[in-house]
Amino acid sequence: MLNLNELLETGLSAEIKKTVDIDDAAGHSSPYLGQYLSTSACAALAVQAAMKATENLLPEGYLSVGWRIEIEHDAPAMMGTTVTVRATLREIRGNRLIFDIAASDALGAVFRAVNERVVVNRLGLEDRAEKRAMQLKELKERL
Repeated sequence: MLNLNELLETGLSAEIKKTVDIDDAAGHSSPYLGQYLSTSACAALAVQAAMKATENLLPEGYLSVGWRIEIEHDAPAMMGTTVTVRATLREIRGNRLIFDIAASDALGAVFRAVNERVVVNRLGLEDRAEKRAMQLKELKERL
């Protein structure tokens, strides 16, 4: 079994920067929010930062997949604003990695998140996904 404590250390971190653009905006939810960073974009940025933290540190054939994310969207960030997102590995629990994520712009906090990720074997994940797809296909054919 893979021992993540031998590969990673708590405190490990990574940072990404993103200038908010139309693809990050909340306009698809409301015409009044078209120029602001959406909460779903915050989630995507949190995941990107967490994944970057373990980039090239997991053994070949292993990857981390999202298991849980919690977000507190504290302040609006408008299009054109640069947001800095930092993910820090808080805890290693078996094959689970728990990251604390903080994002800010020039004026302060924008959002906070906790992203829990599970380290899995890529081939095993693909096998499970293919089996599930076949089960869904069989179910659809019966209906």
